[in-house]
Amino acid sequence: MCSKRWILFIASFVLLTFVEAQNKKADSSAIVAVFKSVLAACKENNTADPQIKIQGRFYKAAAYIVYRGADKKRAWKDFVNYSNADEKTETDAIGKRVNRTAGQDDNYRITKYITEKESEGTWHVLIVSYKADGEDKKAAFAFLKIGTRYGLGDIDQNYK
Repeated sequence: MCSKRWILFIASFVLLTFVEAQNKKADSSAIVAVFKSVLAACKENNTADPQIKIQGRFYKAAAYIVYRGADKKRAWKDFVNYSNADEKTETDAIGKRVNRTAGQDDNYRITKYITEKESEGTWHVLIVSYKADGEDKKAAFAFLKIGTRYGLGDIDQNYK
């Protein structure tokens, strides 16, 4: 009887480990897709797009940026609203940071995916290597899940 319980315990553990690994793989794939969308939205500067003149250069990136402002009910739980002046300013600053890091190097490499639990939730972090001014650099791009989507919540440009 004891051996059956032990076998059941081991089988459950193996199954749980497998499911957790599959979830991590799905999460990392989703994060990479969002990261690529952020890069594309930040790089885009199509002067023929009338919305760039009306809204601003990084209006498409706003859909991927996590709100981190003063409103505690929204902070880390919502995406920015690009029509709000303060949130537009923050989004534009993030867009410029993206373009100064991996966004300026078409040969960037994602070298690591990690997760970290913090008070805001589970951070999904991509470590990205890129070249800037002929030097090898690294940055950490941190994403949070907001509802059913992931959004960029932070960039550590000086990741070691």
